Amino acid sequence: MEKLIKRRELTYVALIIFFGAFFLIMGEPVEAKVFKWRFQTHWPAASASYAPFKKFMEGEVKALTDGQLVIEVHPAGTFVPTKDLFDAWANNTLQGGTGSTYWISHVPLTAVAGQCPLGFRELWEAEYFHFHIGFEEALRKEHLGKGIVYWTEKIFPTAMVSKKPVKTLADLKGLKVRSSGKIADMLKMVGVSSVLVPGEEIYTALSTGVIDAAHWGAAAGALTMKLCEPAKYYIQPNLAYSATDLVMISKKAWDELPADLQKIVYLAFKERCWRRSNEYIQEEVRALETMKKKFGVQVSWLDKEAQKALQLAAIKIWDETATLSPTNAEWIGKMKEFLKELGYID
Repeated sequence: MEKLIKRRELTYVALIIFFGAFFLIMGEPVEAKVFKWRFQTHWPAASASYAPFKKFMEGEVKALTDGQLVIEVHPAGTFVPTKDLFDAWANNTLQGGTGSTYWISHVPLTAVAGQCPLGFRELWEAEYFHFHIGFEEALRKEHLGKGIVYWTEKIFPTAMVSKKPVKTLADLKGLKVRSSGKIADMLKMVGVSSVLVPGEEIYTALSTGVIDAAHWGAAAGALTMKLCEPAKYYIQPNLAYSATDLVMISKKAWDELPADLQKIVYLAFKERCWRRSNEYIQEEVRALETMKKKFGVQVSWLDKEAQKALQLAAIKIWDETATLSPTNAEWIGKMKEFLKELGYID
């Protein structure tokens, strides 16, 4: 019995020596590496989209990664002009940020995302096209070839407000509308007089009669800009559902992240697109109700003839977009197939 006790004591001593030596060799537990990124957005700090994006990146992403990824978000113009953002991300001068379809010359496929008016009529349709038919992954692939990792930030509607009701083609002809991009081209095809007015001058232009109507986002944009004071008519249907707000990350910075952090960030950004798009639609609903109740705004629907004319004009623009690259042609084709299934085009 005494020998057994001594043997156990020797065993305990040996274990203590072993583990003591192990911890001396290993030292203190190694702390996980912290990655610090700088983001610059294309939005000014006063933009309605800036604060929610900053809160998500600096708060939620940090929490989801247990503090291993720390992102500082800055407004437009902080480090480089907006026009230079794409190159700053590709070169890893900035690790990421937001942009719009400013760089079609770099990635022509973004024209399909942001310059195809009167395509989708409901949010779910655009989301289905992106996430189930595969358009989102196609956009990611095209951007990866340019040294950038891509996500859609949100999908949102565009609608017009007017000082007078607009229902027919005759109402559209000669209407002076503040517009831009491919929506402006579509409107011109049906006789609208398109005028490019800077955002900060739209209210005055409406009030003084320089323009009759304008689009700045949809209801939420019109309410924020107080366009519903001079313009009492909200024109439907929506002119577009666009994916023109984009999240970009330098591939060089992305490749430095461990695989587990990459997976967390990828899923977080993907989920946020769904969440933010639906939040935005709820904001639109509330904004339109506010415009109706507080400002006396009325909804004015275009008749079937006017909608048909705009749709034909939009298809011409889609076809122009398809000529920018073989990939564009492929995805314009897939979009048309989906819209045919929905019964929107023949």
